[in-house]
Amino acid sequence: MPRQMAYTTATNTGSRVYVMSNKSKRDSPLVRSVLALDSYLSELERVGTKINGTDMSADFDGEYIQRLITRFTECGKCISEEVTNFSTQLREAQARAEAVAQGVSRQAELFNIRRNERNERLEEFRVLGEKVRELTAAIGRFRPARGDRLTDEDRARLTSNVPGFEARVAGLIEELQNLRKSARDSRMKALEKNAESLAQTLQAVRKKLHELQDG
Repeated sequence: MPRQMAYTTATNTGSRVYVMSNKSKRDSPLVRSVLALDSYLSELERVGTKINGTDMSADFDGEYIQRLITRFTECGKCISEEVTNFSTQLREAQARAEAVAQGVSRQAELFNIRRNERNERLEEFRVLGEKVRELTAAIGRFRPARGDRLTDEDRARLTSNVPGFEARVAGLIEELQNLRKSARDSRMKALEKNAESLAQTLQAVRKKLHELQDG
């Protein structure tokens, strides 16, 4: 089983630990380039330290020093090549990051549009709900106490108000039907269901209104 390496980043809510397998890390071209560069730099320092630590005024192994100088030159060349490779990998990584960022930006814009649309629909439903409650309360004031019947005066007042109540009921049902269709088109299933339920409530209110008038 491959070993895993954890690293931590600070967030507003504390530290978050990410786990990365060593294999995934080694498979990244950018990371491979960094590791190679680090290896060459370490070797350059090691060889350079040996060369600089040699007393050139004393008796020393010339062939050994020559091998060290040759190795040092090779490391310098490898470092130069790896710096170029690292720069290329970094540019490619930056290009990939920018492409992903552009995609996220587009998604964020769509998310905001969707959220605003949802909030507008919910606010519209809330206002319609308030209107339905107000209408129901207005009609309810004509309902007689249990066991009683409407007086002639109450019936006359109710009859004069029926056209207005009917118009309000019809208008609200139409608005709810439009909201329901809009919710369905936007795939807001819960809102679509709630709008349909409220429209059915209005149908029941309309029925009660006629029962009061005829009762």
